[in-house]
This record gives sequence, C-alpha cells and structure tokens, in this order.
Amino acid sequence: MLEAVCVKGVKALVALGFCIGCGAAPGLPAAVAADPPPNGGSSETTEEPPSSWCGGGDFRWTAVDGAIGMNPRVLTFTSVGRLWDCVGWPGITGGTFTGVHIAASDCMHPADGPLTVDIAWSNGESSRLWGPWPVGMSQPTVGPLQIVAGLGEGTWVKVVADYEMMTPDMVMGCMGPGITTGVGRLRATMM
Repeated sequence: MLEAVCVKGVKALVALGFCIGCGAAPGLPAAVAADPPPNGGSSETTEEPPSSWCGGGDFRWTAVDGAIGMNPRVLTFTSVGRLWDCVGWPGITGGTFTGVHIAASDCMHPADGPLTVDIAWSNGESSRLWGPWPVGMSQPTVGPLQIVAGLGEGTWVKVVADYEMMTPDMVMGCMGPGITTGVGRLRATMM
C-alpha cells in the first residue's frame, strides 16, 4: 500500500526536473500509508503509472538588489525557467516556473536561504514549492522542497539543479563589480 501512496504522490507532481520523494530523502518524514480498503483490495494501483518526471529544464537567475561579490550580504534573486519531456501525469508535458530566493551570498557561497517556486503546468494546473536551498560552488545543487499549495500539496520533491559556475564572466565578476545573473539546467531524479 505504501507503494501505491508513493506512486500517487509521484504522479501528482513531478515534472520539471523535480521528483516526488515519498519521504525517501534523508531527514524527511516517511509517507504514511492509508488504511487498506475493506476486503484487502487496493485502490487504483493498477491505473497509476510507475513513475513521473521531466527529462529536462533550464532557468535564468537574476540578483534584483545588488550583485554577488566577495563580501557576504543578503540578496534577493528571481528565476524564470522552462520544463520539458514530462511524463507520468495526464496533460503535463512541461511547464514554466518562476522563483524567489532570499539568500546570504558571496562568491565562495553563492546563495544559501529559502526558495519559493511557482510552477504553471501544461495542463493548466499550478504548484507552489518552498524550502531551504543552499547553492554552493560544488554542483549540482540538490534539495528537498515541499509542495505547499496546488497540485501535489503536502508532498515533497527532490530538485536537482546544475548552476553554471566558474565561467570567465563569473570569475571576472567576482574579482570586479560582482555577478548579477546566470543560467542553469534541471533534471529529474527519482528517489
């Protein structure tokens, strides 16, 4: 029965380079199985797809109130992105998202603070994700976020994002006026 609960959770939201964790990530509560239906049958397990994910995604982030430099400071970042090659949920083939990340930042510790992401799915539904998001120099950045509203509310997703780091522009920005924008990619990883 726990598998059926996890499959429903996976089906409910993945896409985007995110995947539902079903409580499998370290430190996250395990999914709670519902009581089995009377007479020991299962509910809808044969109708659920085995998994859901999006095969790709990309994004651009922008510091809206300053730049990442050598001295630590709190900055607000916005991000916009796209998702594609999504499978496992009827009508969801992709989506778009926006995010706001308020983070302590410097060139050696790019961004460490809470992230809110709003996703508009291709089937017309939406989801809001929230959680801690520590972007470091080592990539990819991986973190669990909770779906706090919309499709999949109450479940967790695992986000795997590769921020473009150490390009000549970024190195020169850190040595000079700071870094105000960058790009990255997302991918799905089932937990």
